[in-house]
Amino acid sequence: MPFNRKDHHNFGEIRPRFRLISPLSPPEILERLDTFCKNDKTVAGRKIHDQFYLDIPVKYRHFWSPELRILVEKDLNDTTKTLIRVTVGPQAFVWITFAISYAVLGLISFFGGMFGLVQWSQGNDSNWIWCLPVTSFIILAVWMIAKSGQKASRDDTLHLVSSLYHAIGIGNAERIAS
Repeated sequence: MPFNRKDHHNFGEIRPRFRLISPLSPPEILERLDTFCKNDKTVAGRKIHDQFYLDIPVKYRHFWSPELRILVEKDLNDTTKTLIRVTVGPQAFVWITFAISYAVLGLISFFGGMFGLVQWSQGNDSNWIWCLPVTSFIILAVWMIAKSGQKASRDDTLHLVSSLYHAIGIGNAERIAS
């Protein structure tokens, strides 16, 4: 899913991003998104200040269902245009679960591995040195689970991105390089 680049895919990317530029004003874009979500029952949306969250409706949602976080702001280079920043990712609960998993595993790996290496360098036996390969393997497994979740939500992601373009209006948004 190469959302952020026109020519290739960043293999390690967990939360793809892309940007659009539009001649419409920020309030007009947010209003179009809100109206589209009220009329189309295949998407759900909510507006929070200058952001809009585009989701799959609750009755169709599964663990890996994606969410588009859409930030709408005036373009600093051209004040007649609006910059739309889109981040594709899982629901907040799923994202927080993975972020905490990476943090905990990273801390265990760092402190346990350092303690084990210090003990080993002093000539002592220490099982803590096993933290390094074991947590590295678990971190790789968590990353692979996240990538499989990305593949499982591919169709929903494409539907949400398509809905975004249709909500803004064909020809009213052009993707720009990041």
